[in-house]
Amino acid sequence: MSKTQEQVTNALIDDTNIKTTIQVVANTYLNISFDKLTKKLSLLNSLVNQKLFRYFRKYPDKRVAFYCCNERVENNTHSHIILKVPPEYDVLNVLLLMNKYWKKLDDRTHTKFQLYYDLNVNDEYRTTRYSTKKYNDDSFIVI
Repeated sequence: MSKTQEQVTNALIDDTNIKTTIQVVANTYLNISFDKLTKKLSLLNSLVNQKLFRYFRKYPDKRVAFYCCNERVENNTHSHIILKVPPEYDVLNVLLLMNKYWKKLDDRTHTKFQLYYDLNVNDEYRTTRYSTKKYNDDSFIVI
């Protein structure tokens, strides 16, 4: 693990609003560019925040944030997401909204976009390290 990746991992764990014990992966099952994936994730973030609190742009402290580490494997450009959820929101509700809207962002007639999440991860250091395993400046984004 690089020095920068170690610093990112520690910074994510230190923030109490960042849910480092929840593992989230947004799968596309497509060979798309990171730019296109980032645009879809940004739209997903906007849809979720709009549903939770319509004035989220004026009140950044009430905004759900995504810390995304994009990864490309054959026929599946996907993103490992670490969530920052304000205390007034229910994390499970946020995940259900993400799942609902993620499927709607697939342009195909038979949607294949899937959002995987695991709430039962006990080791936040390992989860965060796994989510940022392919860390570099091109693949890590904050939405």
